[in-house]
Amino acid sequence: MAFAQSFHLVATLAFVLGSALVSGRLLMLARRTRQQPELLLGSAILGTAVLGYGVLIGVVIVQGVDQSAASATPLTIALTAAGRSLHAVGVSCFLLFILRVFHPSDRWAKGLAAVAALLLWGGMVWGGMEGAFRSQNALTPAWWCEYLVIWTYPVWLGLESLRYWRMLRRRVSLGLADAMVANRFALWGASSIGSAIAIWSASVPFFLLDQPQLLEQTTPAIRVITALAGIASISCSYLAFLPPAWYARRFGAQTERADAEMA
Repeated sequence: MAFAQSFHLVATLAFVLGSALVSGRLLMLARRTRQQPELLLGSAILGTAVLGYGVLIGVVIVQGVDQSAASATPLTIALTAAGRSLHAVGVSCFLLFILRVFHPSDRWAKGLAAVAALLLWGGMVWGGMEGAFRSQNALTPAWWCEYLVIWTYPVWLGLESLRYWRMLRRRVSLGLADAMVANRFALWGASSIGSAIAIWSASVPFFLLDQPQLLEQTTPAIRVITALAGIASISCSYLAFLPPAWYARRFGAQTERADAEMA
């Protein structure tokens, strides 16, 4: 139990700090290029993994493990509302990134993103009106609306990224695309799937609140799985947007070989 708790804490801090580096890199790039994809992705990571999670972690530190309404204070209520709002802003930026990069003119994608945003924000506001910022509102209709989006948006993003990677991989073999760019989509797809697994595993305790003994027994495994998925996710993100020189050189060599084969 102690190992799982410590490992989860270290992994969470690494995830937040790593996400801060990646989002900072993307936002600085967006400032230089004036391009929307970098701005949207950097803002999305900043809102969800850095500010949103960071503030909610602060709530746990201030309020303690007991997240009941009786232990809530005006400060923790305000921080919870701020953290969940920042997270929702980040998720919304992810949805806009999907539309901007993968489906700029597809009506079905715009409709799906609009429904997701409505469920996300509507569920959060609805839950807040029912006291969700004071205590957990797990498994209520408002909670389901919000979490259906939180569970699924990284899957959509991951599948789109991997689909684009497959398309670029064919072009790389023909010398028509950059190998490093193609790999970046593969890494980001893997990172998004890792995030999805971390979110799913972290949500399991919500379904065990009425079974305290089973919850206690499974909590260590849940923490380890969540931590491993989070580490895998941020590692892929870091390699995608802040690749070490040795890693970038691998794909420079691939590009040179493809150009030589086409000559």
